[in-house]
Amino acid sequence: MTKTPTPVEAELASRLLSRRRLLPFTQRINPLYEAGWVHEDICRRLEKFSQDVVDKKSPRLMLLMPPRSGKSELGSRMFPAWHLGRAPDHEIIACSYNVGLAMSFSRKVKEVINDPAYSPVFETRLNPDFQGAEEWGVQGKRGGYVAAGVGGGITGKGAHILTIDDPIKNAEEADSADNREKLKEWYDSTAYTRLAPGGGVLVVQTWWHDDDLAGRLQVAMAADPDADQFVVVKYPAIAEFDEYLDYDTDLIVSEPPALGHLLRLKGEALHPARYDIAKLNQIKRTISPRFWSALYQQNPVPDDGAYFLKEHFRRAPLPEVKRANVFIAWDFAISEKKQNDYTVGTVGLQDENDVLHVAEIVRFKSADALFIVEAILNLSKKWYSSGQQLGFEDGQIYRAIEALLKKRMRERQQYPAITVLKPISDKMARARPLQGRMQQGMVSFSDHAEWYDAARLEMLRFPAGVHDDQVDSVSWMCQMAIGRQPPAAVKAKRAPSWTDKLNHINGAGSFMSA
Repeated sequence: MTKTPTPVEAELASRLLSRRRLLPFTQRINPLYEAGWVHEDICRRLEKFSQDVVDKKSPRLMLLMPPRSGKSELGSRMFPAWHLGRAPDHEIIACSYNVGLAMSFSRKVKEVINDPAYSPVFETRLNPDFQGAEEWGVQGKRGGYVAAGVGGGITGKGAHILTIDDPIKNAEEADSADNREKLKEWYDSTAYTRLAPGGGVLVVQTWWHDDDLAGRLQVAMAADPDADQFVVVKYPAIAEFDEYLDYDTDLIVSEPPALGHLLRLKGEALHPARYDIAKLNQIKRTISPRFWSALYQQNPVPDDGAYFLKEHFRRAPLPEVKRANVFIAWDFAISEKKQNDYTVGTVGLQDENDVLHVAEIVRFKSADALFIVEAILNLSKKWYSSGQQLGFEDGQIYRAIEALLKKRMRERQQYPAITVLKPISDKMARARPLQGRMQQGMVSFSDHAEWYDAARLEMLRFPAGVHDDQVDSVSWMCQMAIGRQPPAAVKAKRAPSWTDKLNHINGAGSFMSA
């Protein structure tokens, strides 16, 4: 028979196990903590990450998880306290979308270290003379902890571990290109430069946007094998395929690996003890498809689209240019700093039934004013019509090229009408008329265009995609068509009647001709 351990034996076993493993440590500090397979997997990965930092292997780990799934409890509260217990000389910099949240995590880590259940496991203690909410140290050691808001200054601080937990606060921040640009600049120039040799970067977040920090880091590692190669682990709220852990790669895969085991089946909840499948489906029905896909499934762009849907894309032959209203709208690359921005021109043909046909999309990168002006006039010439209109947003780029454009129009003897469009900073509001038209089947795309697939993909990913310049240009084209009467329908020729034929024989114009 198995001998029941005495309380002393059980305590000694708990101390030993907690020293070695993060999950037993977490349950020792918080006996009510309900762990599922996902938390076991996270803890195992954090244990390896911790050891790799100790061994100066420069680990990079990215955990993408739904909200309220225990990611911050493990990654930002328990893990720092556990790692400092094992490596009290190490320094940790922990960042969140603002310093208030970061300091909240800081206080929670201190609470763990001060917990009576902690001291029998580790010798690490807080420095009684250095215990600020924003920064504190380890007694008798060089280690410590710094809390910082994303974008804040941490100059002069060092980090064996840089933790970034939820760097984006909400959808408004996620959808702001300027905010995403500032976040990446801060990571590159401030946070990343604080790493000690062999130090590790841990990113724990929900994946808001294709182009947020998580998205950019993944793009960089795919484009350059010498860039930081993160172990990226996605934990969707509902499994989209049978999930297996591959022991060789330590990744979650969809096919049974040679060595590995099944984690969960397609359609199963991530942690049913907290959110079962019924609760998750209720959330799915309540929030928008975009936010469900991004926040809960860790896919910022639903496969069927979010703002523009696959079912609303139509293709058809183009009408004759001479029988259509022609709108050509231009969206300019707005900043030299944003290296990925494009200048885009869209040609729209409004037919007699008020259907807008997207006839052509021209897309290029250039900051040369003459190149842009020539592209504008070349596209105008290609789609010449007496009723053609060129549209430009009233902004710094148009004002910078306006004089050159008019000069080249005189030299080329091209005089299309120009509409200066009132700026609309909210991109989704700008695209609303286009969205409405597409839902009603009143937008069609050329059925033989090479640019169609790229434009469609960008539109399906809007507003969470990396690029939105084609969306902006097509939206401006649609704005130009608002209030414009469709061209008059061509009257069908009437078949000649017997009187017409008689008039033709006898000569028209006389009442005696019949």
